[in-house]
Amino acid sequence: MPATSTLTRCARPWPHRCRPTWSPHEYAIERVLEWIEDEVAVIRYGKGGTYRVRPPGGLVAVRCRHSEARSGRPLLHDHLLLSVQGRCLDGTWGSIHTTALPENTVAASALYNGIVAAEVCEALGLATEPRTVTPGRRPVMEIAGVPHELIRWTARRSDQVTACLTELEHEYVTAVDDEPRFLPVISERARAKLNQMAARKARPPKQKTRPLAQLRAWWKTSAILTSGVAADIISSLLEHARAAAAVIRARVAAVVGIALAAVDVAATVFVRNDGGRFHRRYVLAEARRHLALVLRGRPRDPATVRQAAGPVMARQVGDALGSDVSVRSNPGGGSCRPGRSR
Repeated sequence: MPATSTLTRCARPWPHRCRPTWSPHEYAIERVLEWIEDEVAVIRYGKGGTYRVRPPGGLVAVRCRHSEARSGRPLLHDHLLLSVQGRCLDGTWGSIHTTALPENTVAASALYNGIVAAEVCEALGLATEPRTVTPGRRPVMEIAGVPHELIRWTARRSDQVTACLTELEHEYVTAVDDEPRFLPVISERARAKLNQMAARKARPPKQKTRPLAQLRAWWKTSAILTSGVAADIISSLLEHARAAAAVIRARVAAVVGIALAAVDVAATVFVRNDGGRFHRRYVLAEARRHLALVLRGRPRDPATVRQAAGPVMARQVGDALGSDVSVRSNPGGGSCRPGRSR
């Protein structure tokens, strides 16, 4: 069975005076959960959920670790189950505003990706570089020096999803309009729904769990035989990546222009959200992506994200679950028991 555990927290403040000794993956999970507790999760209570407070005792979370994807390829990831109940200051339990969590998944994902990349690069002397996965889409950041063929070898499932998505998109446009000269343009929202359908349709059955040592041996053998990458590169992949990182670090300055970053973030949010719905979660996600592209795996100060996002969030028009939500204590001193929603 995959490893299952609760989360043990290190005393704050982060990140250096109490730096965990665990892996970058675990460190990133801890930091993301800390951000969710401090800036996303709220407990609604009172009549109609009028009052909202951050969960003072934090969130209750259980995680289950997997080392492989359903295809058997390497894919380290944890599944986290968050309780929708949180303890208030008076000891009672209130309901977490559940809409806040899914609406901030993109910002949380960008935070996790940036922390993992920075921690891995700092520990191993590596750097990141942008790689185009889908033409017309924004690039993703990958470890520099890792051959693209080897990355694609680990992403066979994405190829299956892409093939299924192509079929679903064809069915979608032909169902809307049978005239091939006037096929409709698939919106981003429709494409996201189709992508979810393709992921479910192309999902392979679960395989029997194997020991990690056995998986590592099989991964290396399979990569050498089927990825198309030379065996000597796979065997000395870390040295190969460090050499590529040295070239990148020599030509890319570790300096962030805050003004330029704010302009880029504002333009990206404006274009990708139909004229600029400057919700806090969108701005934070774009600010973190921008810094990942600029710093190329170097660690970043969390204050830099706030500086890059601050000028943009100053003109936001309202975020139902962001910093503009009224998070208040009960003026009557009553319990934190949630009221009945209308």
